[in-house]
Amino acid sequence: MAVTGSMRLLLAAVVASALLVAVYLAAGGLDYRPLATADPCLPRSWPPVHGTTQIAEQVAYSALDGAACKLGTSREELTLAFTSRDRLDEFARSHHLSTSQVDAAARVGLLRAVDDGERSGAFNSVEAFVLRIAARAAPVDRLIEYVRQELG
Repeated sequence: MAVTGSMRLLLAAVVASALLVAVYLAAGGLDYRPLATADPCLPRSWPPVHGTTQIAEQVAYSALDGAACKLGTSREELTLAFTSRDRLDEFARSHHLSTSQVDAAARVGLLRAVDDGERSGAFNSVEAFVLRIAARAAPVDRLIEYVRQELG
């Protein structure tokens, strides 16, 4: 029986597929485990930051960690919820949270961000003091909008 050109291509594809699976298995492909989500309640160390854009980004991450810790959820889940008001409302409903509970968690998160920033050296003690006063006094809707803007 003669092997045609299309049969050769099919045979080559089968061999290449088998080779790809063998390489994957040899490289430990069966041992793959996705990374666990980080515990949002652990203090967050900021990398060295330069300029307001990098500081604002780290503030947003730390604020989300603090709020997620307060609400007992992951930063990733809360980040998705903060992308729009509708998603945040749905998050609150699905977790049986009131608007005031979400607002309080956002404020706690921002205060946590100031602590993280001071501990990492991005803010000195005077700046941190002023930022804490602002975080306690700022309207929560503005805090949430700030984090939403920083998420892009």
